[in-house]
Amino acid sequence: MSSSTEDEKTTSDGSVEAPAVAEEPKKEEKEAEKPPEEKDETAEIARAPSDTEVRFKAHAILNKVENAENKRLSSTDLKAKEEVAKKEEAAAAAAAEQAKLKKEQEIENKKKAASDTLTKRMQKLALDIQERQKNSSDRLRVIQSDQSSHLSSAKTFQDLNLPEHLIKAIFEMGFERPSAIQEEALPRILANPPRNLIGQAQSGSGKTAAFVLGMLFRINIDTPATCQGLCVTPTRELAVQIFNNAVTPMAAHMPGLKVRLALAGETIERGAKLDSHMVIGTPGKVVDWLKRRIIDARTIKVFVLDEADNMVAESGHRANSLLIKKVMPKKCQSLLFSATFPDEVISFAEKMIHNPDKILIESDEYLVLDIIKQIWIDCQQYDGGKLQFLEDIYSLLAVGKSIIFVGTKRDADSVHRTLADSGYSCSVLHSSVENEERDRTMEAFRKDESNVLITTNVLARGVDVDGVCLVVNYDVPIDKEGKPDFETYLHRIGRTGRFGRKGTAINLIGDQKSIEVLAAIEGHFSTGGKEMIAMAECDPEALADTIDIL
Repeated sequence: MSSSTEDEKTTSDGSVEAPAVAEEPKKEEKEAEKPPEEKDETAEIARAPSDTEVRFKAHAILNKVENAENKRLSSTDLKAKEEVAKKEEAAAAAAAEQAKLKKEQEIENKKKAASDTLTKRMQKLALDIQERQKNSSDRLRVIQSDQSSHLSSAKTFQDLNLPEHLIKAIFEMGFERPSAIQEEALPRILANPPRNLIGQAQSGSGKTAAFVLGMLFRINIDTPATCQGLCVTPTRELAVQIFNNAVTPMAAHMPGLKVRLALAGETIERGAKLDSHMVIGTPGKVVDWLKRRIIDARTIKVFVLDEADNMVAESGHRANSLLIKKVMPKKCQSLLFSATFPDEVISFAEKMIHNPDKILIESDEYLVLDIIKQIWIDCQQYDGGKLQFLEDIYSLLAVGKSIIFVGTKRDADSVHRTLADSGYSCSVLHSSVENEERDRTMEAFRKDESNVLITTNVLARGVDVDGVCLVVNYDVPIDKEGKPDFETYLHRIGRTGRFGRKGTAINLIGDQKSIEVLAAIEGHFSTGGKEMIAMAECDPEALADTIDIL
């Protein structure tokens, strides 16, 4: 059987060889076989650049152009440009320096002008104070228990032979020479043997500094500490003030001195002893600590009653003051100070302490500071009465700090709400306010965080806050029997006009009885029919124009 297909081949060995398969043409051969038009179109598509390539090429071209331009510039042109730039920079620096020097000169001129103005004001103030001190000295009456004594007044602190640490502290506090009361009181307070003293002077005249200096002078810093000085005041605010404003700076160079405040809220464990050289406190707490023998009275050298007329008055703290005085050692020095001393109080005080020297103001007429402008305003016909008038004057007056005295705690709260609701930065303080809150309120007022303080008579005595330029008697002061309270009026208005500064006291009248009370107060302090409290029109705008509040 030899039939086979046309493509098959028979080999020499008789096997059959498969037909050859045609190979696939290569890609290049295919391309070559394409028509010319189709080949150009494909090549063109393959060669088309991307957008990124275009951007890079454009950037490269720009760089080449810029480099070519830079090369084209000669070195002379480049130096010229650099020189111009340097000159412009130097001119700008010179102008800035000139402007700076001009500004500094303007500031210096302003400072010099302000300094010159301040110097002139201080010189005038010093002359005024010197004149007032001379007048004050003339108004003081010194009564010595020992007529043979030759003690004289001290015109300088160096005359007192004080230890160096106290002299240094006094000058650091800003005292340059003794005030009128200090001139007479300090030689007696520092005398050896110690002398008892009843001292009276105007508000803000330096009484506190006098008795604090006397206490520190007597204290010997020992370990463990023994109580050698005791100061009793009618209010916690006054006790805190004596500690912060007098004792602390005056004892700045007495390392190791320990002082304790005896106030409501202060506690000492039962059976524990006091570890302090000095105690400053209110009558109730001091009596409590003495009864519990926390304070050992046997070591006390100096006993002070501040605001002594209130402390020994029958209507004040007489009972507790007598209990305290009774346990003092016989050789303990007793110092009683106040701005006011009614005759009956002086008579009782003379029996309370042995053979005191007395420094008294000649007449009640001299108690009122002439630098305090006093006015009264009849608000009976004013729409809204005293409360509305008070709100209206505060809306018109630019007052730094002011104190508003009211008769009752309820009225104090009412005035506080009214002014606070009107947007004024004010605070309220009376005996119903918690002790910690009272302390915070006074601290805020001292730091100008609150500009208006509404209070009862709790702050009428002794409290000294810098910058109080206005006192408002929302209610005129009366005692428990409804009679004019002369001493409280004097202490209230004495919260302004401190240490020679000007001040204003406004009395608001809401009924006929208040007019009669104020008339009696004026009659008590003013002699010869001299007007002390001037009447002002019940018009807030007119009032704002007439009174001078610095």
